[in-house]
Amino acid sequence: MNKKYQKIWKLALPYIRAGREKDFTHVKGVVKAMEIIIKSGLGDESLLIPAAILHDTGWCRVSKKLQKSQDKKDRIKALRLHLKYSAIIAAKILRELGYEPREIKKIAEIIKAHKFADPKEINKRILIDADCLSDCFKEQFECDMKSYKLSKEKLYNFRKDNKFYTKVAEEIFNREIEKRLHN
Repeated sequence: MNKKYQKIWKLALPYIRAGREKDFTHVKGVVKAMEIIIKSGLGDESLLIPAAILHDTGWCRVSKKLQKSQDKKDRIKALRLHLKYSAIIAAKILRELGYEPREIKKIAEIIKAHKFADPKEINKRILIDADCLSDCFKEQFECDMKSYKLSKEKLYNFRKDNKFYTKVAEEIFNREIEKRLHN
């Protein structure tokens, strides 16, 4: 990660750490997934790396009660709130770092589209793919087993249905998720 993005990471870290227990591991995995997808020649790095770092910062503003609720409506409300707050926090951090308003708006829109959306724009699709791709990485997979109290097999069966927009993310995911089951 270059210095420009390390500054974003440093400013985002307090929000990430104040969010859900698994967010630090998750965000690192999303950034890793994003870097892999970008290296394949897809997407705009200048928008997508900041979006990957900042996409879940809003969980710190969603009440723990709402986050842990078993009620489906509450879970949807929590997801929607985290999108809203993540975009607000991202804009604050990016303004502080001197990003142009036009760039801030694009990054915030990418962040807001990473749940409940079927976007047509490639950068929005790539964040969704990186978010899903991170699920198969070893550290994230083990963290999710603990967080959701699931066996390796149950989490594998749940995750293997992840859907992707890009072929590169799908291929990496299929290869990596098999490793989680057999290692």
